[in-house]
Amino acid sequence: MQMFWALPQRIFLLNLKRLFIFGLVLLWASCRLQAARQQISEDRDLKELDLKQWDCLNRPEGTAKTPDGVERNRLKNRSAPEGAFPAAEQTDSVGFLRRISAFEAQTRGRRRKELNPSQKQQLDPLQKQLVTLTGYLGLAYAGPPESTNCGSGDFHDWHLEVFEKPIEHPPRPGDATPIICEIAPRTQNAIFRGGIRIQELTAFFRRVDLSYEATGHKAQKIRVTGYLLWDDEHNGSADVGTAIRTVGANKYHNPWRSIAWEIHPVLKIERADGAAPAASSHGPGDQPSSPSAPAATTEPEASVAPAPTVLESPPPPATPTPPQLVTVMQPVRLKIPYGETTLPRGTQLRVISRDTANVTVDYLGKPYTIPLTSTDLR
Repeated sequence: MQMFWALPQRIFLLNLKRLFIFGLVLLWASCRLQAARQQISEDRDLKELDLKQWDCLNRPEGTAKTPDGVERNRLKNRSAPEGAFPAAEQTDSVGFLRRISAFEAQTRGRRRKELNPSQKQQLDPLQKQLVTLTGYLGLAYAGPPESTNCGSGDFHDWHLEVFEKPIEHPPRPGDATPIICEIAPRTQNAIFRGGIRIQELTAFFRRVDLSYEATGHKAQKIRVTGYLLWDDEHNGSADVGTAIRTVGANKYHNPWRSIAWEIHPVLKIERADGAAPAASSHGPGDQPSSPSAPAATTEPEASVAPAPTVLESPPPPATPTPPQLVTVMQPVRLKIPYGETTLPRGTQLRVISRDTANVTVDYLGKPYTIPLTSTDLR
C-alpha cells in the first residue's frame, strides 16, 4: 500500500522539478531579451559620428570568428568609392527581386560555406555591384550590436525597410515583406551631411522597446544607392518570405524580409519626389534655397533702351568659415519633441553659441544646450 501511494508522490515531485527548471529557463530567456533590448541604441535619427572613437574602425572584419563571418563583415563594412560614384543600376522592388532570382533559386536556405564553386563564382561579381533602389521607406530603426560593428551599441547600423507601395500601419500578419537596406557607421556621416533625416522619410519608427510609433506623415518615396549584399545569415524560412505570417510574444514579426539579399552598406539616399534635403544640413549663415521666381511673361517695351552700367572689379570671393564642431565626451540626455534621447560619447555637433558654463548646439535642426563639462570644450 505504501508503494502504491509513494508512486504518485514521486511523479508529483518529478513534475514539480520540471516546472521549476522550465521556470528558470523562461526567466533566463526573458533576461536575455531584456538585455538585448537595453543594448539597442536610443538614437532616433542620423547624426555626425566621430569614427576615431570607434575601436572597430580599422577592423572591417569586426569580431567575426569564422571565415564566412569575416567575408560577410568585410562586405558590410565597405566604404564609398573615392571620387565620383560609378554608374549604378536603377531598379525598383520588382526589378531588384528579378535581378537576383536565378542565384536565389539555387541557394534558397543555404549559407556561404555551403556554396559550390559555380555558385561562389556567381556570387562574387554580384556583390561588387552598385544599385539604386526606388521605393517607399515604411519602417526604420537602429540596429542591435553585431559582430560587424564589434558589438558596439553606439556605432550601429540603421535598418531601412523599403516597400514597393507605401504602408499605412506597422507590420502585421498578411502584410508584404520589404527589401532591407542598411546604413553602416562608415557611410552614415556622408548621408547625414547630405541633409537626410530618417524621421522625415519613414512612416513608422521602431523604438528600443520594439514598439512602433507613427512619424505623422506617409512613407516617402526615396532612392537608395549602395552595394548588393547576400546576407546569408538571414536566408532561412523564419526570416525570408513574401508576407508576414506571425508576430511573436517578443514583438518581432516573421518573416520580416522578402529576400536574403539587401543593399548594404547604403552610400547615398535621395528623395525621389525631388524635395530639398533637411534645412539643418546647411552650415552657419547658409540659408535654404528659395523657390525660383517665375519667369516674366511680358516683353520689355522696344522703345526703352537699357542704360549703360559701369562695372567695378568684383570683390574677391569670401572664404567660407568652417563650422565649429564640439565633441560629446560624456553621454548627455536631451528632451526632444518626440521624447528623450541620449547623445553618446563621440557625437559631433555644430556649435551655435557658448558661455562659461554651457554650449548651445544644433541637433537635428534645433538648438539644445548642454554643459561644457560634457564636451571637449571644457
